[in-house]
Amino acid sequence: MRKNIHPEYKGLKIKIRNDEFSTMSTLKSGEILMDVDFREHPAWNKNVINMVNQSNKNVSDFNKKFAGLSFGSKK
Repeated sequence: MRKNIHPEYKGLKIKIRNDEFSTMSTLKSGEILMDVDFREHPAWNKNVINMVNQSNKNVSDFNKKFAGLSFGSKK
């Protein structure tokens, strides 16, 4: 196996608000400051249901508004 071809694998600190996590990575800086807390993001909590329903409503409204519009496609 060839030597010295892989990046250095070292400790990495991840900071989210007042919390700090440690892991390992090849990232050169050694630290990541997160501006979005994944624990509060809608994709990881119960609010995602409301977002999906709202999104479906928006798609439905769009389809109703532009139902007769074709972009050159054959029907």
